[in-house]
Amino acid sequence: MISFFSGILTTTPPQFEAIRLNIGDVASDYLKQLLDTAASLGADRSVLLKRIGIEEEALTDPSVRFDLTQLMKLGYVAIEMTGDPSLGLRFGASSTVMRIGYSGLTAMSSPNLGAALDILIEFEALTTRSYRGSSSYIASEEGAAIASFYSIAPYNNYTLFIVDIVLSGWYNLVKWLTGKEDLVEEVHFEFDTPEYQPLYQDYFNCPVLFGQSSNSLILAKSALQIPVIYYNPHMHQSLRTLCEQQLREIFRKETFGDKVQKIIGPVLHTKTPTIETTAETLGIPTWTLRRKLKEENLSFQALVDNMRKDLALGYMRDTELSFGEIAYTLGFSTPGAFQRAFKRWTNSTPGEYRRSKLL
Repeated sequence: MISFFSGILTTTPPQFEAIRLNIGDVASDYLKQLLDTAASLGADRSVLLKRIGIEEEALTDPSVRFDLTQLMKLGYVAIEMTGDPSLGLRFGASSTVMRIGYSGLTAMSSPNLGAALDILIEFEALTTRSYRGSSSYIASEEGAAIASFYSIAPYNNYTLFIVDIVLSGWYNLVKWLTGKEDLVEEVHFEFDTPEYQPLYQDYFNCPVLFGQSSNSLILAKSALQIPVIYYNPHMHQSLRTLCEQQLREIFRKETFGDKVQKIIGPVLHTKTPTIETTAETLGIPTWTLRRKLKEENLSFQALVDNMRKDLALGYMRDTELSFGEIAYTLGFSTPGAFQRAFKRWTNSTPGEYRRSKLL
């Protein structure tokens, strides 16, 4: 499963409140697959849905998108109910391109693995979108490649679940598309070795390294040229055309506010974005960006501030990250700067806010 996520949960409040974070959305199939995985481990599907406040009927429409935080909340509750911290690995093991919809079917009909990865990344937004980053791969002249999922540090027990889903899903799809099990030479994880480390060796048929500089699959030389066993040129072109139409429709509905959020989201946890660099990325003058945002009753600084606020409230409510970790994650220069901003947003200190949610 080529996908990307952001925002982390580490503890579950007694009852989840509806909270909309500016981090992206995901197709209903992802929630259904996670439910299926949890149910296979003994979790009660109806109880899971009740805990996260979603009706079963809401999952029957493939066009419905859910906030990424709902998927993450479901993941936390599922791990809690099953007692299995390796749920993300098991999720990935059950991934097939058919669960990704039209983009998955287009990848399945591609001529080779490289073309399939191109499709999955190009049309990623058809199934999941995040304002913090996107998956990618880089091919060398020798034919080797690195498929990477961006950093979601700082890491804790729950962030491992997200990275596990992505990399185990990619690994499974490489095997599923090609029928070969030796195309991945190494799997790299940014976080330190978790307690359930032996399960990684059971799942990945290659060296698994922790504490690395990125979350990546290292593909063997010439792996991208390996034929996809389901190649169908006529179906491939028809499906690609359909994906292009759907992607244009998604982009057509994007406001300038959406476009700005997609640019500032990935850098928000490392630095403060500027309107000048954002306008340059969009390929328009700074004054044009200001005018476009004003037409939508928005301002650049308000977008940055609101994204930080929404993410901060989510981290404060649904994680056990320290104030310093949250400040770092959101790109504040110091914990003090974060606490002053939080006071401005909520009229309470981070400590007061967190304590009030535990009552």
